[in-house]
Amino acid sequence: MVDNNKRQSAEIINPGLGDIEKVRDILFGKYVASFEQRFADLEARLEADVDQLMNKLVNKINDMDSKVNQSLAALDKRIVSENSNRDTEFTSLQKSFSEAETALQHSITVMEDQANQELVEVRKVLEESQQDLVEQLLSAQKELTTEIKAQKNQLESDKVGRQSLALLLDEVAVKLRSSN
Repeated sequence: MVDNNKRQSAEIINPGLGDIEKVRDILFGKYVASFEQRFADLEARLEADVDQLMNKLVNKINDMDSKVNQSLAALDKRIVSENSNRDTEFTSLQKSFSEAETALQHSITVMEDQANQELVEVRKVLEESQQDLVEQLLSAQKELTTEIKAQKNQLESDKVGRQSLALLLDEVAVKLRSSN
């Protein structure tokens, strides 16, 4: 079939060329047929090799694809497992923080209660001290008032003594004047 196409195209381009083809077929026909058979065999072998290589390549690609899919599936499982572990750890940390916050809040409440109790006790002690001081001040005031009254009485009695002395001295002075 290839020869017929060559002959037709050769005759169209150069009409005398067909004769040359005939001569060539007569002289080299046996070799050309052998070469054509060899080329056909070689072409068939090449096509078979290409098909075989193509099949091997497809098989290797399929193997690689399945291995990649297996690896991706294993990675997906690891990622899911890692996410689950991290979620568990996160939940555990949140629980620990909540417990720590509760314990801290409880400690703060206990400390506030203790501080309030101590403050009440300090206030009570201060009120008692204030009451004692007030009582001491009243007692001291009473003592001072009593002492002042005693000194006043003493001064008044001394004053009366002075007045009496002054009257006596006045009388002596009057008598002395009259005697003079």
